[in-house]
Amino acid sequence: MPSNRRQLLTTVCALSAGLAGCLGERPAGSGSESPTPTDETNTSTADTTDETTDDAPPDTTTAENTSFSLPESSVKSLGEVRVAVANPTVGKAITYESIMGSGGVLQSDGTQFVVAAVQSQQGNAVDAGGDPAYDAFELVADGKTYSAVEIEDRTTGAYTSSLADHGDIRYGAPYAAGGAVGWVAFEPPSPLDASEAAIRCRYGGETAEWELSDDAVAALGRPAPTFELESFDATVEQYSVDLSFVARNVSENDGRFLVALYWPTTGIADDDESTIIERSVAAGERVEWSGSFDTEYTDGVVTTRLDGAVSDKIEVDLEE
Repeated sequence: MPSNRRQLLTTVCALSAGLAGCLGERPAGSGSESPTPTDETNTSTADTTDETTDDAPPDTTTAENTSFSLPESSVKSLGEVRVAVANPTVGKAITYESIMGSGGVLQSDGTQFVVAAVQSQQGNAVDAGGDPAYDAFELVADGKTYSAVEIEDRTTGAYTSSLADHGDIRYGAPYAAGGAVGWVAFEPPSPLDASEAAIRCRYGGETAEWELSDDAVAALGRPAPTFELESFDATVEQYSVDLSFVARNVSENDGRFLVALYWPTTGIADDDESTIIERSVAAGERVEWSGSFDTEYTDGVVTTRLDGAVSDKIEVDLEE
């Protein structure tokens, strides 16, 4: 995650003239960790640009052969607009990356997330910023519908870039760069028993649907595990601090433990650095984790915190 932020930071600061300056953002210690296949699946994209010269032949690209970054099999037509929705996946908890902020984990009791990658095309432009609008998408499960949800009030930073390893930006965002892959998110109840589910888009009086896989539908119906924090400790060394915690799966369900640990960097213009910790934990089993953090850019009495499968915070006095 640090590479994404630092590579995009200059561009974002220039584009985000309406924002109150370039707030610092985070590298995440393990934000590049791959999620388990049943919960989240990474959608990789690649954009290809051809250089042109004054002697080059005229552009003959048409709306029918402009390239999507997403698979052509995921593209459907809605009037004059072509829309691609790919890799819809289910997560009881999901990771996110941010621009000018700190990425982390989203998890709520009683709900889960469905996230998919999205692009659309009008004319020759294929990107994440056109029509149809973000709220034109909905999740349909056995006849019940769930609208696309906004998540920015639950994340840190100027805006969320990748969500559950999907896309580069929220689909329909005004600052979506040309050629970008967007994401769309839904938050249905958990568990949600359904025989079938699909993402639906309505635009211009027409409707298109993209079915969720059998594995994704099955994941909707699985109950999430419940974790309790047994300890969260800090030991201050000369130039570092050692953090550790123990959590237990107190439910009867095997499942995925996903949490963000935030260490503050008070000495630089940046938000707390987040480290993503992920484990598969059987019912009744424990997660034990420890790690060391440099204190070069941190001083005084600071607060470190956990957020995700478990939540807590402790004060650490670096002046002792």
